[in-house]
Amino acid sequence: MSLDTTFSPERSSEAVNPTPLVSIIMPSYNAGKYIARAIQSVLEQSYPHWELIIVDDASTDNTESVVGQFTDARIQYHQVARIGHPAGVRNTALRLATGDLIAFLDSDDLYFPDTLTKLLRPLQTNPALNAVYGFAFNMDEHENTLPQGVELLPVAQAKLAAGESPYVLPPTYSHSWESIVTGQISCMLAGLMIRRATWEQVGFFNETLCGPEDYEFYVRMFLHDYESVYCLSDYVYKYRIHSASLTKAPEHCQRVLTSCLKIMDWMFTEAALPEAAHAFKSLAYLDCYRYLARERLLNHQPAICRQIIAQAVQDRHIQPRDLLRGFAPLWIRSFLPTGWDTLLVQLRCQWRRMKNAQSLQTPLRVN
Repeated sequence: MSLDTTFSPERSSEAVNPTPLVSIIMPSYNAGKYIARAIQSVLEQSYPHWELIIVDDASTDNTESVVGQFTDARIQYHQVARIGHPAGVRNTALRLATGDLIAFLDSDDLYFPDTLTKLLRPLQTNPALNAVYGFAFNMDEHENTLPQGVELLPVAQAKLAAGESPYVLPPTYSHSWESIVTGQISCMLAGLMIRRATWEQVGFFNETLCGPEDYEFYVRMFLHDYESVYCLSDYVYKYRIHSASLTKAPEHCQRVLTSCLKIMDWMFTEAALPEAAHAFKSLAYLDCYRYLARERLLNHQPAICRQIIAQAVQDRHIQPRDLLRGFAPLWIRSFLPTGWDTLLVQLRCQWRRMKNAQSLQTPLRVN
């Protein structure tokens, strides 16, 4: 099963509300340093029909006073007793939402001025779509550009029609069930807009998970109606990467891994996955470990990286051939001096950009 991401939505003859209300869900905890920029990016939206629902999880910093500086009536601020996990905070905000459409933005990230317009357009022009997602544009804590997780390929301006995305997907990115179950698909909440009616059927975020609740929500959304989810080949928000945001504390790592494996067990035993997706079970489990091992390495914690790889070796769901291919490079890198490893990462990014540039010279196929 696959979605043609080159699809150009055709306008339906059905009556469409031209100005649906978009409820933007923003969880917050000790976000005083960044939340003003996040709110300002919402105020700068070219699409004006939104409500911003900020739920503050009992912050102990100046978050409340920072938010209080904004007087726009579309902004709602709710402080709650400590919940302790983003899934519960988002669920609280969802219960307060009144919009026809639901969007998300974390309190340290930023929308582009036309984010809501871009995400809304496919849903407005094709009522058969239930949700649309785009991609994160990575930045550091000072809003300097970082290497992108998905390097979209720019389209020549002369070839663009009105309203079309200026990017196409790289050949390495596939909107497919293989990519979904192996975690290779973009599942960032701030890149998502979903119809309220669809969200009500998909359900709330799973509050028993620690870290990957956004991924599990996406999986349930795809299971609900895979064909109705549209992949928009464009950057739709700025993702701030900084030390305070990372699930990145060593003590948090095992809790995240436990949640990831819990999702895998559910997917491959209880969820109504397409039969073809079961062929990727080994790779799906492997990616849970590889994602966290790679993150530990990027955060200069090679010993923890090796501990995660050792756990993966004992996981009965992972085939030996996949272990070798998936972890040999990481294992070797974990013994390199930090400077050498950083250089290897930079060279890999340059090589990937070069390959992407070459791919622009040939027709792209999206599975």
